[in-house]
Amino acid sequence: MLPWGLLEEEDWRILRDLYALAPDCAKFLSRRLGLDLAETMRRLRRLEALGFLERVQGRFLKKKGLRKAKHMNHTYYELSRPARIFLRGALFEERRKESP
Repeated sequence: MLPWGLLEEEDWRILRDLYALAPDCAKFLSRRLGLDLAETMRRLRRLEALGFLERVQGRFLKKKGLRKAKHMNHTYYELSRPARIFLRGALFEERRKESP
């Protein structure tokens, strides 16, 4: 069971972004979310230690919107399976409540 109660708003933003846009590195996450790079790196390491994230294994990454595989020059993170399942349910509930 993941400790969802320990998350702050910035952590939720990172998790939602990774759910929506697939694996990414701290550099691009911080740019997209408007967060400081050092802060983003700290949060990613913390989320990984808590079990929300996993490091992407391998040397190349296939990502949405790319025509060919990208060589990974940085550490890329993706949601762990339990986090992905929980977020899928939570986001589905949010959308269901918003629609009349």
